[in-house]
Amino acid sequence: MTKEQEILDFLEINLFNPILQSTSASDRFKKATRGLRLRMKQRDAQGMIQYFWTTVVDTNTKHANYGRLLQNEGFPEFEEVVSNFRFRFKEL
Repeated sequence: MTKEQEILDFLEINLFNPILQSTSASDRFKKATRGLRLRMKQRDAQGMIQYFWTTVVDTNTKHANYGRLLQNEGFPEFEEVVSNFRFRFKEL
């Protein structure tokens, strides 16, 4: 398995699928999640990790709309996902 596929699998299980299958997530949030997944697939492993930090984690950056959506939608597992992502993909 490539590192890119490993990252995508992690995000599918821990971030994308829970949001897309949620009955309480807004349509806007689900649309943003599908867009994030598409943009992640267009990058190599290093680019995926950088994009994740910039777009999802660092909510103070200009491009962090998705991170703000996570906060606004009250996605409770967000901090755990970030912690696990950091631990699992720190070597890249």
